Amino acid sequence: MTEIAKKKALATPKSDGSPDLPKDVKGDLLVQYANPALQKRSQRSAEKLLDSAETVLKRDGWEGFTINAVANEAGVSVGGIYRRFENKEQLLRAIKDHVLQRSDAAQKAIAASCEATTLDQAVDHYVSRRVAALRSASSPLRQIFEGQQGDLVMEERGRQSLNLGLRMFRSVIAPHRSQIMHPDPELAIEMAFFMVTAIFMRRVRSPLCDSLLDHLDWDVIEAEVRDTIMLYLSQPRPVSSLEK
Repeated sequence: MTEIAKKKALATPKSDGSPDLPKDVKGDLLVQYANPALQKRSQRSAEKLLDSAETVLKRDGWEGFTINAVANEAGVSVGGIYRRFENKEQLLRAIKDHVLQRSDAAQKAIAASCEATTLDQAVDHYVSRRVAALRSASSPLRQIFEGQQGDLVMEERGRQSLNLGLRMFRSVIAPHRSQIMHPDPELAIEMAFFMVTAIFMRRVRSPLCDSLLDHLDWDVIEAEVRDTIMLYLSQPRPVSSLEK
């Protein structure tokens, strides 16, 4: 399948609204590992290997990320890694999925733990806990996005996490839609999520050569994003000419 055909297939929605993947991409999607471990012992070994690989990527960057370096960090043989992964690009996919699995779990935990009774409390709950989860993930994610761009498989994996994030954000904010002053509260909730995500991902994913947001501490970003989103959702707005 050509790259154009793959992109066309990725854009074709299934009945549930999610993109459908061509068979060859489906088989390559690393939901767990390149060669999934069936035994618990093997699964623990794979987890340790991915943790070590993530450590190397975070410490040495994409240029220093080699199979030999991962093997040394994990205390395993190079051959042992190649029995699971064909190359370092495939291993990198597994690391990204490993990081995104943690991110997905954090998003679910944010939604499950929310006890907000007001819109302000709901926004504060989501933003503060999302920042807490991103602090530790920002370095490996930046290296991942820097080193593996244009990968259709991992682009789809990223879309899955984004869709999950939107559902979790909506579950936190939607119970307080009566306090949202936008004429279309559902649209406002969706736009607020994408604004939050754009700012956070810019901070996380900015290229290594781009230090534009690096001078902003996460505490500063957290406070500014919280205030911005709250103002967007709660402030009345004049009727536009299109609404008259």
